[in-house]
Amino acid sequence: MDYFFKKINLVKNSKDLWVPPVYLNNTKSVWDQFKSHFYSFFDFQYSTIYRDLTKKLPHITGNVLDAGCGLQPYRNLFSPHIRYIGIDVVESKDDFGYQTADTHYYSGDTWPVKSGTIDFILCTETLEHVAKPDIFFKEAFRTLKPGGEILLTVPFAARWHFVPHDFWRYTPTGLDFLLTNAGFVRNRVYARGNLLTVVCYKIMALIYSVLHPKKSNFFFENSSRLIGILFIPAFLLFAIIGNLTKFKDGTTDCLGYTVLASRTQTRKKRNKRSRL
Repeated sequence: MDYFFKKINLVKNSKDLWVPPVYLNNTKSVWDQFKSHFYSFFDFQYSTIYRDLTKKLPHITGNVLDAGCGLQPYRNLFSPHIRYIGIDVVESKDDFGYQTADTHYYSGDTWPVKSGTIDFILCTETLEHVAKPDIFFKEAFRTLKPGGEILLTVPFAARWHFVPHDFWRYTPTGLDFLLTNAGFVRNRVYARGNLLTVVCYKIMALIYSVLHPKKSNFFFENSSRLIGILFIPAFLLFAIIGNLTKFKDGTTDCLGYTVLASRTQTRKKRNKRSRL
């Protein structure tokens, strides 16, 4: 027991000061767009998500539901002709620090959306924070119109964040199981980045942590920053390598996944002859 007694019990790690940054907001100013492109060069998670969404969202029509919308970072990628609805849990302000004026906040497991009224559901980097994913997918299926689609992004090679509100890391098998169990069809799971992208990303994260150490004492913090400065050229080198590799998708290891699935056009009719 002494061996485990000396180790840190992570269940008791109830707070993490680091939260994922949001680079894109709902304004279209030149400065905001510049920041988005600048930070995307260093944040491979964000840039690969943005790349995938730009291929799909501008072509969506009808009623759009952004589930777990947070600060609605990808709203501007939709056509101005769609009807956008953003929903999030009432705890999002306290747990995640997200709040927007035109978001519908709710409590409990039932979404504040009528059944069969949504053409397209977007859910980005949210599912890992959902304690009951089976209920989440059932609600998504309920609110979609027959033939409607859902697009999700989930992290895979990502640190534990928003502690303690980060529950899962999903595999393609697990995502397919949850979607199928909820009634979805044509389930497609696509990787973002590959093993080399992940390696570059992790090394960059390590260097960044040295440049921005946790608050401790004056000597440790400044010594860490001085050491980190020496590794800035390496940081930039791995950023370049990572950007060159991130568009080659992997299989067994990657940054995360982009998921597409559909609700069936009509309910399956019972075959009366099968009873004979």
